[in-house]
Amino acid sequence: MRTYLIRVAYDGTNFSGYQVQRQGERTVQAVLERALLELHGHAVSTVVAGRTDSGVHAVGQYVSFESDRDSIPEHRMAAAITSRLPRDVAVLHAQVVPQGFHARYRAVSRHYTYHLVVAPVQLPHLRHYSWAIPRHPDVARLRHDAEQLVGCHDFSTFAARRERDANMVRTVRYAEFLQEKDRLQFAIGADGFLWHMVRSIIGTLIAREQRRQRGGAVVESMGELLLARDRSRAGTTAPAAGLFLQDVEYDL
Repeated sequence: MRTYLIRVAYDGTNFSGYQVQRQGERTVQAVLERALLELHGHAVSTVVAGRTDSGVHAVGQYVSFESDRDSIPEHRMAAAITSRLPRDVAVLHAQVVPQGFHARYRAVSRHYTYHLVVAPVQLPHLRHYSWAIPRHPDVARLRHDAEQLVGCHDFSTFAARRERDANMVRTVRYAEFLQEKDRLQFAIGADGFLWHMVRSIIGTLIAREQRRQRGGAVVESMGELLLARDRSRAGTTAPAAGLFLQDVEYDL
């Protein structure tokens, strides 16, 4: 018996998120575990580094599982699984890790990117992979706002909901904007993320900039919004299509 950690990429457009949900809904977990069932001849349970919502993509999702297929060499496992997957999911890499390895609890940090396009009308071929905003933002102001997120904070303001006794504190290691002509990319890395946290942050950052562009006042800093711990003080939740789980780091 061997424990595997695999790196999975998927186009989230036609999935109802990662996690298995109501019967009949197409999820990444369901198609992945179906491929593992075909490969092993019996059900194989998996552990994911972090669940993604409907429409969210991944190029660096990680999943661990136990395998009794010793006849498949380690360097062939990724291809063996991918050959049984639909075209919108692929296993990029597979490696044997210590027995009992847990993809979620052993993760040290997670990295996301969010993609925006400046365009009055969204180009159809980009509609599933970015959020179109009508005017060029002041990137320097966006960067200044984003820098205030770095550090150890209570991120209740940017969580979709507050669960009873849940720990809302996370440590953000970087939060930055990159620009190339009409394309913007927001990159953020942290020890963990709350539900909808990245999309709430980017929605708030863009809403603040659009308010400034209309001549409105932005009174509270991002730091003050964090201290408020009040979701109603933040902006909208950005569309799922622009979000990518980029990578997950482990101390192996």
